[in-house]
Amino acid sequence: MTNFQTTYKTFSEVKLLSPTGKKHIVLLAGGMSAEREVSLSSAIGVAAALIKNGYKVTEIDMGADLASVLQNVNPDIVFNCLHGTYGEDGCVPGLLNILRIPYTHSGVLASALAFDKRKSREIFVSNNIKCAPAIIVKKEQNLKSDPMPRPYVIKPLCQGSSVGVQLIFPEDDFNFADYKFEYGNEILVEKYIKGRELQVAVLNGKALGVLEIELLIKRFYDYESKYSEGYTRHILPAQINESIYQKALTLSEKAFEVLGCRSVGRVEFIYSEEEEELYILEINTHPGFTPLSIVPEIASYSGVSFDDLIEELLSTAKYDN
Repeated sequence: MTNFQTTYKTFSEVKLLSPTGKKHIVLLAGGMSAEREVSLSSAIGVAAALIKNGYKVTEIDMGADLASVLQNVNPDIVFNCLHGTYGEDGCVPGLLNILRIPYTHSGVLASALAFDKRKSREIFVSNNIKCAPAIIVKKEQNLKSDPMPRPYVIKPLCQGSSVGVQLIFPEDDFNFADYKFEYGNEILVEKYIKGRELQVAVLNGKALGVLEIELLIKRFYDYESKYSEGYTRHILPAQINESIYQKALTLSEKAFEVLGCRSVGRVEFIYSEEEEELYILEINTHPGFTPLSIVPEIASYSGVSFDDLIEELLSTAKYDN
């Protein structure tokens, strides 16, 4: 079982990775979220690409003193390689807006909306993007039995990388009365949709391709499956009929637009072959850049190399006035 913990860091750790270059890029990584290790893994490849592309690079492992550290380092652009809380939920983009430092990825509102599963669902549904039926369960309700018929999925409202997600089948030895609410006092309980896991990379509003995740070990695309070698097989392009493939591309671009995302993102779907229907799971506004990450793989398939992808993100970096 993976141990997801957050650690409050008073002080940032600063490393100069490349002393000279055409612009000074701060690579913001690590941080204080449950996805800290994933962020640090992503940063390895991003740092290599930044150096190869000729930039001065300083890596900052974020602490609570980030604002003063950034003012001292004085970068031209921040590459936001943080995952999870603070980096992905809109907090760091808000800070960078105040400091007037251009940054990669989505801004405050889109980041916050995409990270909050309740709010993003509301927007998707209002724009005719299908979601699985779901309810919000509060800790104070003190439920002693299943909140909906099994099978269902438990999701923390504001976590990424499937942190805290549980899939409950009829045969499982699980008592909802024992649920600990480790990631907040409210959760999303969603009807389980049996289907195929599809992932779409979106770059600057354009969907690049559809990849299917074939699970080899786990029964859903959980944290270990995302970041452990041998847990999944990536099928690119996804072997689905052309109409569904095109619909996944179209819906991804629409979802990206209605949340107000920019730069890069990954849109996740479940495709129910029985219903011939796509159900959106979420948009990740800060997708990974690890060796197993999906966005770089789809981008490469579409003709955009890893180095070029990083360069494109830098070229569109900005702060919101």
